[in-house]
Amino acid sequence: MPEPTSLTTDRLILRPIEPRDADAWATMNADPAVMEHFTTGPLDRAAADRMLARMREQHLSEGFGLAAVERTSDGVFLGFTGIHRHPWFPGEVEIGWRLARHAWGHGYATEAATAWMAHAFRELGLPRLISITVPANQRSIAVMRRLGFTLWQETTHDGLDLVVYARDND
Repeated sequence: MPEPTSLTTDRLILRPIEPRDADAWATMNADPAVMEHFTTGPLDRAAADRMLARMREQHLSEGFGLAAVERTSDGVFLGFTGIHRHPWFPGEVEIGWRLARHAWGHGYATEAATAWMAHAFRELGLPRLISITVPANQRSIAVMRRLGFTLWQETTHDGLDLVVYARDND
């Protein structure tokens, strides 16, 4: 089993999700504003706990995955970011993020995703990363563009219109 990846930036610790994150995780995923662009809508505690367990297992089994974002200065849980193999796009690795509302507008998503992108390209040698959202999620699309991603395709999955951005490892 590979060693799970943890990364640091100037302001953030990016580490595997841990049981101690469960309360902040559930609160974030129950927030209608945070979950606005997800078909599930806000998650109840049981659904949030199941998702947290799946993410933790993937990170531990593959050595990378969607990881907790923790502010270095005070240890506050801000959300998650990271890379994972996307089931809708076989062979592709997606970079993604979700932050609690109190963490919006501070550049944390861009900072954390930049660290994961560098790790994916330099350490793992991945040829490309993708990032997926719905067309209405302009906040996430803005992060994708800041990271140098460009529109790769527009598609539909289970009746949901999606935009897929990509960035090659150059």
